[in-house]
Amino acid sequence: MRKLSLCLAILALAFCTVSSCKKNGEPNAPVGEIAISKLRIKINEPDSMLLVGADSTKTVTWVVNPAGFDTLRTVKNAARIKFTKAGNYTISAKNNNITSKSIVITVIDSVYAPPVYFIPFDKGEQITFVPQYVKSATSDSAYLAFTVSTQKKYCTNFMFTYSIYMPYPLHDKYYINFIGASIKSFDNTACTGTAVLTGHYNYASYQPVLKEGTYGFYAGFGQDIDHDYVGSMEVTATQIIFHWDDSTGIIISPKVLAR
Repeated sequence: MRKLSLCLAILALAFCTVSSCKKNGEPNAPVGEIAISKLRIKINEPDSMLLVGADSTKTVTWVVNPAGFDTLRTVKNAARIKFTKAGNYTISAKNNNITSKSIVITVIDSVYAPPVYFIPFDKGEQITFVPQYVKSATSDSAYLAFTVSTQKKYCTNFMFTYSIYMPYPLHDKYYINFIGASIKSFDNTACTGTAVLTGHYNYASYQPVLKEGTYGFYAGFGQDIDHDYVGSMEVTATQIIFHWDDSTGIIISPKVLAR
């Protein structure tokens, strides 16, 4: 099975619960009132609301005034709202026998830029692959490891993601795909600086003992096994030699290792 060094899980934001609403909203609203993540937002910025204590089996009716400038999505007693125009908006909610007090959201005249969680690598990137031969001093284990790095700089809260693979049962080909830059934590989306990305891994789980012979070596960009760049790796009793012609997209250096 193809082994991913790091899982990519990026996409939907969940509806806010009372305990997770942010401090600049009203996180501790009493039963029958609206808890909200923010009372001051930007144009197109999503905001999460909850009618506290509402019967989740009954429909919650949300009233927004002025109407016509909002997009509202609801799940049980929660809602997610965003606005297309700056201004002040009054919101109330009804559910069964509950009618909330109104709250006011202020939408400032600035357009929201959603945080970026993943940047795919493409052929405009240049990857440097630095191979290493790792031999155990206490066992027969001897395998290929590597360090990879990007040429471009990314936010320091991102990490290098890639996948490796060797076909079973022959283990006669080495594959590596460079996937992209992924955010390390959803709790830290602010970009406070940039740097090249690096990663380190090995093929020990596929081939714990590197045997003499010639192996295909395939590298590419993207999540699927790709053959953008093709070469070979020759293993002798004393050396590991990479036969690799590319010098612009994926660079292997050094190309000769001592065993």
